[in-house]
Amino acid sequence: MRKQTFILIGAAMLAVTSMHQAFAGDPTGAPGMVPQHSIFPNVAAASPNGAQSAPGTINSIPGRPVAYQDPARGYMLVAPPDARFQERPGGQQIAIQSRKGYGVNIQTGDANPGIATPAMFYKLEQNYLGDGKPWSRKVGEGSEVVAGLPAGVAVYEAGSTKTKVVIARGQQTDFVFMFFAPISHFEKLSAEFEWILASFRPAPTEKPDEPVKLAEMQELQAKQPPLRAENDTQAIPAGRPQPEQSASAPDVIVFSEAGYGYRVEYPSAWQFEKLSAFTNAISGPRGTPAYDAIVSLQNVKPAGVGNVARLAIDNLKSSLSELAQSVQFVGEKPVTYAKYGLKLEGHQFVANYIHQGQQFRKWALVLPRPEGGIAHIWSYTAPVKQFDAYRPIAERILNSLKIDDGQG
Repeated sequence: MRKQTFILIGAAMLAVTSMHQAFAGDPTGAPGMVPQHSIFPNVAAASPNGAQSAPGTINSIPGRPVAYQDPARGYMLVAPPDARFQERPGGQQIAIQSRKGYGVNIQTGDANPGIATPAMFYKLEQNYLGDGKPWSRKVGEGSEVVAGLPAGVAVYEAGSTKTKVVIARGQQTDFVFMFFAPISHFEKLSAEFEWILASFRPAPTEKPDEPVKLAEMQELQAKQPPLRAENDTQAIPAGRPQPEQSASAPDVIVFSEAGYGYRVEYPSAWQFEKLSAFTNAISGPRGTPAYDAIVSLQNVKPAGVGNVARLAIDNLKSSLSELAQSVQFVGEKPVTYAKYGLKLEGHQFVANYIHQGQQFRKWALVLPRPEGGIAHIWSYTAPVKQFDAYRPIAERILNSLKIDDGQG
């Protein structure tokens, strides 16, 4: 029987919200999205009850593109087939909703030459990028030309959603395009967003006096996010919060997400859960004995001076001793990770203990990051009677572990 004793540390995970729900309700509740007045303070937030379809843009033939021309700013835009426009209250923003699962918001405001485009991104990120905010990390930035206007570009991620923001500067107007799509389909759906940008035609008075030179524009650059790690080591004697149902997948699933510093494979029949922003868990199918066999991976940044792996394993042993009873550590010894050109010196141990009346066994291995300061903790925990039965699977997961070289 599973025991839910794990204490979540760090920022809470944002709930995954579908694109349809995000645009039908308050967009601030969806991962990767920001309030619609985020750039220009004079633009009202979107209202699910007050949103009206823009005049002349109702798509009566869903298979055909639909054009929209802004009566105040004079720009023109086309929505692809199977997409439709919505005009937000205030008249300075519109949205494009697509049945394919993406959305685009377009905001406008008076151009302010005193504020450079990078400063607009900075303001946006101050409010919406970071722990507990709509965007978890920035994964790319650069610049380009949109319809003859100089533009800055940035890409952000949060949960299962990815957002691309394009700020194009006209002579009279700043145009902000926000493209939202699931990470799993972002690259494929980006073609739809590029199609929309290609259809964008600002008013003639928006064009700069001199054409923008492409040679001065920078390509979109991938941005390595900071590695996720927490200060406190968690022993996780058994159990974890209620898991989400896992989706069907191939025989082996690969976890390789920016910010964690490692890649690992696990059987598709097993389920993957994010216990916190720093800890992931893999276990057998719900309703089977393998459900109590848990492989966890945690990033920690222990306080103190000295060998980070040594500090982390000492903290882990201390935490386990506090949370469990009759703890016995056996087989503690140094271990070497030598793969993919990396050689890392770490430590491992096996512990037998009693937790909430049940006997458990934990095999833990701690490795330092190549750049130092942070340690990876891999552990396999199961009731003693089941430990050997699922150990081969745990070993295969461990053998698939590939630690990034830390050079981005």
